[in-house]
Parts: sequence; structure tokens; C-alpha cells
Amino acid sequence: MNFEEYNERLQEIVKILEKNDVSIEEGTKLYEEGVEIAKKCYEILNKNKGKITILKDELDNLINNDENI
Repeated sequence: MNFEEYNERLQEIVKILEKNDVSIEEGTKLYEEGVEIAKKCYEILNKNKGKITILKDELDNLINNDENI
């Protein structure tokens, strides 16, 4: 699954839990699934944040080098 799919599933889980018409067992399973999905989303965001930071630094270096020419 990609980030968008994880996010969509997480939203589905929240809607189900907000209805309050699930058993405690089912609610617990859904909550656990939601936590696992949230962890995966966090990992994806952190990975991409790192890539973006590296690309931004490379671009900044390029711009700074051009200004010094």
C-alpha cells in the first residue's frame, strides 16, 4: 500500500470507531490496525522528508555556487 491508501484506510477506521456501534473486541482490533497504519504513514513521511531535505540542500548548493561565479 502507498501513503494515500494507508490514509484512506485510516479514515475508514476512524469513521467506524466514531459510530460507536462496534463491539469492544472489534473496536480494539480496529484501533490496533489504525495504530499500525499510523506508524507506517509516519515512516513514509520521515523517509520522504529526508529525501526532500537532501534535494533542497543540493539545490541550495547549486544556487550558491552559481552566485559565486
